[in-house]
Amino acid sequence: MQSFKSVLELAINRKKHQQAQQFVRLNRDFATLAPMKTTTEQRLYFESLVAKAEHELRLQPVAYKRRLQHLVYLGYAVILGLLFSLVLLAGGTAWLAFTSSALLLLLLKTKLILVVCALIWILFRSLVIRIPSPKGYRLERKQYPKIWEEVDQISKTLNTPPIHQILLNTELNAALVQTPRMGLIGPTQNTLIIGLELLLALSVQQARSVLAHELAHLSGNHSKFAGKIYRLRQSWTQINQSFMQANALGTGLISKFFNWYAPYFAGYSYVLARANEYEADYIASQLSSREAAASALVSLNVLGEFTQQHFWKPLFERPYTQAQAESQIYSLLRQFYQQANLNNEDFKRYLRAALSRKTDSSDTHPALMERLKALKFNNLPANYVHEAKAITWLEPELEQVLKHFNREWIETHGAQWDELHERSKLARETVNQLRMRLYEDLTPKERWQLAELTAKYLPEKDALPLYQKYAEYHPEDTEADLAIGQLLLERDDPQGISYLEEAMLQPKLQPAAAEAAWRFYTKQNDLEQSRRWLLHLEAATDMMAAAHQERAHLHPNDVLIDPSIHAITSLKPMLLDSLAKQKKVKAIWLAQKELEHFPNYPVYVIAVQVRGWIFNQDKLQEHLLSSLELPSDAFLINSAAHKKLFKQASTVGQRIY
Repeated sequence: MQSFKSVLELAINRKKHQQAQQFVRLNRDFATLAPMKTTTEQRLYFESLVAKAEHELRLQPVAYKRRLQHLVYLGYAVILGLLFSLVLLAGGTAWLAFTSSALLLLLLKTKLILVVCALIWILFRSLVIRIPSPKGYRLERKQYPKIWEEVDQISKTLNTPPIHQILLNTELNAALVQTPRMGLIGPTQNTLIIGLELLLALSVQQARSVLAHELAHLSGNHSKFAGKIYRLRQSWTQINQSFMQANALGTGLISKFFNWYAPYFAGYSYVLARANEYEADYIASQLSSREAAASALVSLNVLGEFTQQHFWKPLFERPYTQAQAESQIYSLLRQFYQQANLNNEDFKRYLRAALSRKTDSSDTHPALMERLKALKFNNLPANYVHEAKAITWLEPELEQVLKHFNREWIETHGAQWDELHERSKLARETVNQLRMRLYEDLTPKERWQLAELTAKYLPEKDALPLYQKYAEYHPEDTEADLAIGQLLLERDDPQGISYLEEAMLQPKLQPAAAEAAWRFYTKQNDLEQSRRWLLHLEAATDMMAAAHQERAHLHPNDVLIDPSIHAITSLKPMLLDSLAKQKKVKAIWLAQKELEHFPNYPVYVIAVQVRGWIFNQDKLQEHLLSSLELPSDAFLINSAAHKKLFKQASTVGQRIY
């Protein structure tokens, strides 16, 4: 059975890895707004910035652009100010060393030179931030002349700066990335990233339109101001992420500034970002054709969901029954797109859903219908089903590329495939054994196991009736309500909402329940209900994050309390069998950490009094930890290394040895 700490970690990871793009975008763009305490406050602040920008651009476009320009100047002024301060301090110190030995001696004697050197180091660390280069399979010009010819021709027509490299990744997308060559300053390297899946899925005309759209953001034909803002939005985001990842002494001051500046600049420039997309669409339509541009937009908005349901989902169900991992994934994907029927009802259903979506305040890219209208394309474009795919641009090295990505897929997913297959075999055996017995004879744990294993490892079986039957026998278990609600909403059955509302009564189930309801209403384009459940999701996520943080660390100022009888009964045998046998252990106390969140799920503190002289406290702690399997919701402290906590634990806790 999982510990509560593991449950919390899963809840946090669910937030980090959910595929609902709106929430991901919101967190990415304003999660660093320090003054805002909750995710909801951050989102509302961000939305107010966007609304303010929209209002200003509509009523006072000149004033809006002037304010945005001032924000640009502010960002550069901070960087240049740091650079100037660094040069001034370093140069001034060097000048003193050569011109006034008495003053230099005074600096050394009073140790002020240490302060000056520390300032120089801090400024230097603030400026020397390495922004990582994008990753991907590099397409060399000599090996892949066709795709370079396409890019060169588009670049020449649109009058863009040179493209320094083309990288290939696996996505159904394309992007242009500018990376500063000298940290925060200096010339940039222009990288065009193209998705292998995009080349497999789109026709030559469609892919050409997509590349034209991306290069239009660099284009001399593009609005100069809008293009600069587009590129700066990317740059400030990269810089902010680099500071957050560096987290070093020298980056503290400047990172605080960018924690405010980057999200503010992103939010205030959102409305212009949408205008950039409209303009890039128009330029792409002029270079290719309106029909090709419209068709590419439709494909990129619909093929993702279509391929997910008809290729990737069935593929990831194969490990349940197939022992050997697929070794030719992208070759199979190529066949899928060559044979795909884009006129079937599923594709049309995804298309209708895409066309019905509205642009949200967090969207830098306008909704599909609005982009089609801006292109003045009122009829649905042709699908280009029978035209040559853009993947031919990779010839004559196409097979080498597919081989590379097939091998990469196996390296990434092969071990997971094998592990999942083995777990599935065991699960099927367990399910078969449970099904051979009368349901009334099964224990509550076995009934839950029957439903859960069926849902996880037997995709060909419907687990919903099993969860419903379990709920009949155990109506008090809200985890069954969560499972039933999720399964119903996956089938677009709104009855699942009532089950999720029951699950919301259990705090630890709130993130999963709120996310399922929010996804459902977002998919249904019910904005009112979607926003209501988004509030629930944000509040639940904040609560789980706070609980996770509370359990992640034990600080000297934390308050400890007397442990429960259950804790003593369950942990005492293990502690006596392991810690008590260590020569350095003189006595053991057990206490609990006082918790604000989920106090019914305790965090234990095991306090060890050590005997004798301790030469290496860290080594002692490692030795004590290695002597027992510590529960995940527990901390081990000792009297030598954790004096304050040990004194409190030995005062309020229970001595068990």
